[in-house]
Amino acid sequence: MKQFHKKWWIWAICVVGVSALAVLIGTQFLPQKYHSNFQDEKNWTAYSGSQAAKMNTVEGGLKMASGMGNKWINDKQETTDFEGSVTVTFEDWSTGREEKSPDAGLLFRVAEAELKESDDVVSGYYFGIDPFKQQVFLKRGDTTNGEWVEIATKRLKIEPDTDYRLTVKASGNHILGYVNETADSWPVIDIVDEDFMSGKVGVQNQGLTTSFSNFSVADYQAPTIEGKTYLNAVLEEAADPDILYWEGTYYLYPTTPGRNIGGIKVYTSKDLVNWEDAGMAMTAGPDNWGDNGFWAPDLIEKDGRFYMYYTANEHLCVSVAENPLGPFKQEKFGPMHEDTQEIDAHAFKDDDGQYYLYFVRFDNGNHIWGAKLNEDMETIDESSVVKVLSPSQPWEMDMGNINEGPYMLKHEGKYYLTYSGSHFESPLYGAGYAVADSPLGPFEKYEENPIMQSNSLAHGTGHHAVAESPDGKELFMIYHRHQTLYNTDPREFAIDRMRFTKNDQGETVLEVYGPTVTPQPYPSGVQ
Repeated sequence: MKQFHKKWWIWAICVVGVSALAVLIGTQFLPQKYHSNFQDEKNWTAYSGSQAAKMNTVEGGLKMASGMGNKWINDKQETTDFEGSVTVTFEDWSTGREEKSPDAGLLFRVAEAELKESDDVVSGYYFGIDPFKQQVFLKRGDTTNGEWVEIATKRLKIEPDTDYRLTVKASGNHILGYVNETADSWPVIDIVDEDFMSGKVGVQNQGLTTSFSNFSVADYQAPTIEGKTYLNAVLEEAADPDILYWEGTYYLYPTTPGRNIGGIKVYTSKDLVNWEDAGMAMTAGPDNWGDNGFWAPDLIEKDGRFYMYYTANEHLCVSVAENPLGPFKQEKFGPMHEDTQEIDAHAFKDDDGQYYLYFVRFDNGNHIWGAKLNEDMETIDESSVVKVLSPSQPWEMDMGNINEGPYMLKHEGKYYLTYSGSHFESPLYGAGYAVADSPLGPFEKYEENPIMQSNSLAHGTGHHAVAESPDGKELFMIYHRHQTLYNTDPREFAIDRMRFTKNDQGETVLEVYGPTVTPQPYPSGVQ
């Protein structure tokens, strides 16, 4: 009996000790999670915005009527590095005011001293969704000017009476934003910003009756990236890039922006990240037509010969070489069409061996055309020429009606024609795609274009091509961006992952993880 009591006391002391240790460890090291359906009202403070609206807890959550800048701020959660989530549902689609887009979402790192009634803007960040613009956004509060400053956006189809789970993961100055996150989700927003490094969390709505539920906050530690990383941009003074992968080496052919070098340069790489200047691949003069505007080269191989389709003097030309490094020389001196202005060629080989050429012509804007290439690869079948894409979506029509920079992908029998939209100096400049059952269409544009677009940290992100990783397991969008936020030239070369995936409706879509400004893993298969 005495022995039994002795063992019991030893066991009790161990349990208490382990429990205390667990509490200590949990407090300092393990993720601490707070969950609320907004029923614990003592932990929250309501702040009315410039147009106050009714805010009240309901079964299963919080409901905010249509107003401007109404906020619920949690008084107990002061966050630095954290993961926060909330489910947002727009219940009333008819009361939104288009003069000021309605939105709702998650406030975080909010300065308590700046919180007061009648303010729509606070010192902190706002990650939310805008149903009128059909986008997700991250904004920074500027209380001096009383406005939310947009950092980045991403196109998102938003419907009434539909739940959207918004999640923010913040570690130091690195902020990730997700919508309806799953195990293999890519963030819709990936930026660095250090204006606000800690503060309170809460929710806000503007312009539409909104329900919030399942609010949660937890400690967060950013995962460590294994292996080598790269940081965009990976090469300076390179625009309108195209890549040829041949016998284990990548060959990059860009426009040299801001100056006329009298032809097209070539760079080489083994990993898509580190590039060596290999000199001039094509030089104007007696071997190649044109004296300025050497733009947007595109390379393809056929029967061991390499064909470069390039722009000069706003005309398309084709030059040929026996080696990817050149020298490229025209076999038929002059442009492909002497009387027609054309730019931005892209050659594509279909599974049946037929080659196609896509290019841009001008007619109250830039339009994409396509045609079959003849056997000589230097002329096109004029009877097959057809207009395949014209500017039609609002994001494509800023500072000009523009569809340009075509690039074709084929996936599971479908043809995905990717392209750039809007003027390359526009803040809306980005990339979209359209899908068809045949290489020359008819094409239907993806309704959630653009799939990549410029933001406040990466300007001028567009005119892309696509390359595989060395092991063929990953796709990369290769594109240019402006070297500074204030000038279009010089432009520089960047790479980001892209993939075919499924959306919430089970449809196959193209997705881009970018434009990134944070360290990214090297392409797979790099030795």
